[in-house]
Amino acid sequence: MNNPKLAKNSHLPQVLQGLRLPVIAAPMFIVSYPELVKAQCMSGIVGSFPALNARPAELLD
Repeated sequence: MNNPKLAKNSHLPQVLQGLRLPVIAAPMFIVSYPELVKAQCMSGIVGSFPALNARPAELLD
């Protein structure tokens, strides 16, 4: 959404208006991992990581 006219009329929050694609990668239990989320973000989409994938529980702090 690099077109200012589209971004101005977009219903996306400001922080998401610079995305190359209006895509959010779903958090997938066990399948999502930090390197995948980083690759998603680097490619211009929103990556996500489910909290349940963080092992051990201390990583959630």
